[in-house]
Amino acid sequence: MQVAHKAMAAAVAALWGGNFVAAKLALGAWPPFLLLGIRFVLVALMLSPLLFLRPRPKHMKQVLLLSFMLGTLHFSLMFGGIWAGLDVSSGIIATQLGVPFSCLLGSIVFGERIGRWRSLGMLVAFIGIFVIAGTPQIGEKFWQFGISCMAAFAWALSNAVMKRMGEVDIMQLLAWISVLCLPQYALLTLLFDHDHWALITAAPWQIWAALGYTALFSTIVAYGMWYWLLGRFPVSHIAPYQMLVPVFGLAIAQYFFSEPLSAQFLIGGALTLLGVGIIIVRQPRFGVLTKS
Repeated sequence: MQVAHKAMAAAVAALWGGNFVAAKLALGAWPPFLLLGIRFVLVALMLSPLLFLRPRPKHMKQVLLLSFMLGTLHFSLMFGGIWAGLDVSSGIIATQLGVPFSCLLGSIVFGERIGRWRSLGMLVAFIGIFVIAGTPQIGEKFWQFGISCMAAFAWALSNAVMKRMGEVDIMQLLAWISVLCLPQYALLTLLFDHDHWALITAAPWQIWAALGYTALFSTIVAYGMWYWLLGRFPVSHIAPYQMLVPVFGLAIAQYFFSEPLSAQFLIGGALTLLGVGIIIVRQPRFGVLTKS
């Protein structure tokens, strides 16, 4: 990989890390179902040519399942935890559990051998989460933290579904997931949200900018660059850059929100990221499907 390619991989990690902060800003004005519904409308519109210019994916039942597990369940839980008051830093670390959860599901569903190194990585990651769970900031927001951990498990389930699908055109898959998510979010926001038009028209330009960031930069631009790199270099060269996502996310969150980070939180976060890093290095395909 040349320096330009490494910089591109790092830029993707920065875009995905910034997605958590953009979500927090947008959630200050809109509830998660309304926000995510608008987000997927924008993504579907921007990727609409892929719906008509290419044949439908072969595994539409799995695509529909992905639209629920990844598009609706994962993102609703991830954004919902932050909307309910969880600090962005804790949400970022909690979602990293998707990698050890995927490793565990791979063993259960596909009979994969975990091995000593990945077993160690799982143990270290979960110990780190337990350390974070004992911090005062989580003690006050324990159920919100639990929701974010559930979002990581939903991502792991999505990873298992994608593995069964085999090779896919990721951008076309994103287009179909976005379209299939729309009726799901329409129902959810009609059931649980109120004053939709007032919320939309009252939102300042900063909220729309944050929403545009999550739809355009953290989804279309970032995924496009990531899979361009994966098409030219071995996964083992690209996947480790996924470890920069929480690093950038935590740094950007500190810049915007100055969230307090105790020594216990930092130790727990470091252990979690160390465990996740061990798993990714030993089985780098976990970097293929991201959590943003």
